[in-house]
Amino acid sequence: MTKIISRGGLTRLAVLASVLFLTSCASFKHVDLFPRNTVYEMSKDKELKPFSRILVRWRNYPFKTYSQSIGYTDAEKEKMKPVNVAYADYSKFKGRVLKIFKESGIYDAEKGAGTLKVDLLTFGKWTYSELFSSYLTDTSFIFILPSSIKVNYYMVTEIEQGELTDKVEETASIKTTFHLLLFPLYPLAPFSSSEKSLLKQMIWKTATGVYLKQKGLKEEPAEKIKEIKTPEQLLQKSEYKQDYQENGK
Repeated sequence: MTKIISRGGLTRLAVLASVLFLTSCASFKHVDLFPRNTVYEMSKDKELKPFSRILVRWRNYPFKTYSQSIGYTDAEKEKMKPVNVAYADYSKFKGRVLKIFKESGIYDAEKGAGTLKVDLLTFGKWTYSELFSSYLTDTSFIFILPSSIKVNYYMVTEIEQGELTDKVEETASIKTTFHLLLFPLYPLAPFSSSEKSLLKQMIWKTATGVYLKQKGLKEEPAEKIKEIKTPEQLLQKSEYKQDYQENGK
């Protein structure tokens, strides 16, 4: 006897599959840690010269599956341009940049001078709606065989202060793997948390990089300061710590 699944049953199966898809994944970031010894030096440097203007931009090359790229010639692919990320993502990113730059001492809208232009470019940053409309369809076997998506981050910060013109570059990536067996790891490693932590590290690394450029010093490997566990604890004692104020719009 053939059992026919009702429309309601199909709906429940679709919802269950969607929930499993959203939660059967784990994201892992690859990013260089910022040197805390340099942050400590910044907090003690009375000759540190802050900037008065911070310009921030975040663009993304949209996520595309292999099937979505079929039909495009190599020349057409090369002409594809990045688009601005959603305003909510941009606003949070800009807020973090301004806050961290101010805490590190390299930004002071009133006493500073010069401009920092922060330009973040991502490759393949995705949303769940994009995955549902393309990735899940093209890789419907992810519950059996693992499948991964990698998002690359490239941040370049241009420095303009007096006679100093230079730039600081940082790269990082997040790899998200989808598989049914990863369900227990989802609460520990969701993409949003990995991206938030990655951007925080990149911004702090940029802040220390700008400071080293000002001093004409080369970047050194990150070192641990035993008596300080987090940059927040360090900056509580810093004379440069100030309340967050957004830079001019």
